This record gives sequence, C-alpha cells and structure tokens, in this order.
Amino acid sequence: MQRPTAQKLHRWAGLATALFIVLAGLTGAALAFMDELEALTAPELFVVQPPPGAPAFLDPLLLRERVQQRYPNARVDHLSFPQPGKSLLFHLFPRTDPATGKALPLQVDQAYVNPYTGAILGDRRWGQLFYDGRLHRENLMPFVWRLHEALALPHPFGKIFLGLVSLIWTLDSFIGLLLTFPRRQPFLKKWQVAWQIKRGAGTTRLNFDMHRAGALWLWLMLLFFAWTSVMLNLREVIYQPVMSLALEFEPDRPPGLKQPRTTPRLDWQQAHLSARSALAGLALQRGFTIRGEDSLWYRPVLGAYMYRAYTSLDLRDDRGASDVWIDGDTGALLKARFEAVGASGDVFSAWLKVLHTGRIGGIAYRSLVILLGLTIGVLSVTGVLIWYFKRQPRREVADNRGSGVPAAIA
Repeated sequence: MQRPTAQKLHRWAGLATALFIVLAGLTGAALAFMDELEALTAPELFVVQPPPGAPAFLDPLLLRERVQQRYPNARVDHLSFPQPGKSLLFHLFPRTDPATGKALPLQVDQAYVNPYTGAILGDRRWGQLFYDGRLHRENLMPFVWRLHEALALPHPFGKIFLGLVSLIWTLDSFIGLLLTFPRRQPFLKKWQVAWQIKRGAGTTRLNFDMHRAGALWLWLMLLFFAWTSVMLNLREVIYQPVMSLALEFEPDRPPGLKQPRTTPRLDWQQAHLSARSALAGLALQRGFTIRGEDSLWYRPVLGAYMYRAYTSLDLRDDRGASDVWIDGDTGALLKARFEAVGASGDVFSAWLKVLHTGRIGGIAYRSLVILLGLTIGVLSVTGVLIWYFKRQPRREVADNRGSGVPAAIA
C-alpha cells in the first residue's frame, strides 16, 4: 500500500470512528466496576443486610413463585441463587394471551428480592433511563452498558453498527502501525524516534508524538480491545468465520425447537434437582470442583433449562460460568459448557471475553481496564487534533514544518 493512500485511509477511518471509540472507551472504563457502581446508585435494590443471629436464605424457588404472583402478566423464567449481602434477581418475560396470541403488557423486566426475608425490594425496566415520565437512577449503569454495547440503539442495529466501527478500528490499527515505519534505513534506529515524545516541543508536535508513541506502546492492547469488540458484536458474521481458519468452535447451546415450549413437564424444583445431579456427575467424571450455584433459566425456544454454577473450570472470578442444559420434559442432559475446557476457539474466546470485560484479575486488572479505556479516548482525541492542525491555513502549516512537525500532519 502506498504511503499517501495509507495516510488517507488512516485519517478518514479515525475521523469516522473517533466519537464512537471515545464513547466506548469511557463507558468501558465505568463498566469495569459496574457491580460496585450499581450498588452505589441504587442500594435499595442491590444491597441487603442479613438479619441478626444466624441468617438463613429462603428457598429461591419458592421466592420465584411469590414473584410470579406479584407479576401475573410475566413469565418468571430466570432466577439467581443467593449470595451474601446481595439481593436475588428474577428476570421477567411477557406472558402471551392465549386468546389473542399477543404479549400481555409488562412495564418492567427485572425484579429484586431480599433472600433473607422474601420481601420484593423493587423492579426496573433494564437499561431504560427515562420511562413513566421520570428518571430512573437504578438504570444509570445499565444505560451505560447499552451505550457501550450498542450506542443505546435498538437491537440489532446498534450492535451491528458498533461492530462495524470495531472492525474499521481493527483494520486501521494495522494501517496506523504501518505509518510509523520509517521510509529510509536504518530501520530500527529511525523507528526508535516514533516511540518517543520530543521534549520541549510545541503543542502541535507534542500532540502528534502523544498520538503516535502512545499508540505504539499500547498497540497490542488496542488491537486486542478492537478485535474483541468485533467478537462481542459480530461474532457469527465476522469473528467466528475468521477465527475458524485456525480454531474449532462448538454451539454454545442445544438446538432450537420448531415451536417454543412455554410449559415444560418438569417444574422448577424437579429441574433444579436434575441439573444439580447432572453437574455433580460431570464433576465426578472430569475431576473439577463445584463451588456454588449462580442461576437457573428456562428457555422456551429451546425447551430446556440452563443451570449455571461456580466451578473450578470458570475463568472469571465474580460470577458463575459453568453451564448445564437439561431437557425441560425429561431432565436428560443436553449439553455442558465450561470456560476453561472445550473446543479451542471457545476457550480462546472465553479468555478474550473475560479480559475485555475485566472479569478476571481482581481490582488490579479492572483498574488497568479503566486506564486503557481513558487512554483509548485520549488517542482518538489526539488523532482528531492532528487532522485539525492539518486543516489550518497554509501559513500555519508552513510554520509548523519550520518547527520540525512531521510531514504526516503538515
């Protein structure tokens, strides 16, 4: 690729994606501590205090029935298992009116319950910052999540758009690296200059050096976040076909049914027992440890329950990620999926995901994710400033050249 062509591609790719990359970087930095920020913004929903004495959790399956009675227009097809100091989450899905075949009105999609007392703490419409004519602060962090994931645009348009932005960002990372290469020998000696910020330089030169040197020092991390963004938004369309050239992938769930099965033969108690038994059998067979329960979810489109637990095969250190799927009618094991073992592409992708989302490495790594998110924003802004300086009148450009500003921006 000719250098002038590469410069134009880099310039216009950067300008086209800068705003979205800055937004993704800033929101991603906030999401590294999403659980803590949610507890801070809406403690009445997320934080519970155990009663005096020897606190005992109530049966979450019985609490699910209480939530079902509270929301008659909903199907309570998801529940979480108790964790100390945290409320229980129940996902709500609209129930279909058998007479009309239409979904019954449902204003919220999540309900929170105190696992010690059974009190329903409240509910929310996830990610909707404004509804019912008022601001819902409990949705501040979910709204930040929606901005980060899909610019808060309707599904699937937001994810597709941001996925394309991430793809441009990925390709532009290689073009930007190419532009740092010197045009004359000796290569290494001249390339060393690109990694440095010149002392005592003017504003224009300082901005250029920050953009180029910062991008070089963090190039692998920037490429990592760009490509993992493609994975999270365009997994089946772009990411998986490309990675399948070197890695193997397996379906992450059982095959779907021709018609959704909204009422399985197994009730929730039976499904829970069957799933726990299936996971215990796998643990004995494969030699891993079960550390706790995370959630139970019925999927009508699959006719199956998904039981998620904490095991020694999890990569993330804050949530369970070991999934067992059982048939909703028979309780037969349909599929098991673990983060740390399986097809090479699935394990590799699981590592990419936990690193992208900061779900591993504790506070130290999450702090690094925040720093990288802010740095991504700075690099995008300095790139726009380089374009702005280039657009200045010819006299200013000539002055910049006289002060040693590289031709790439003059």
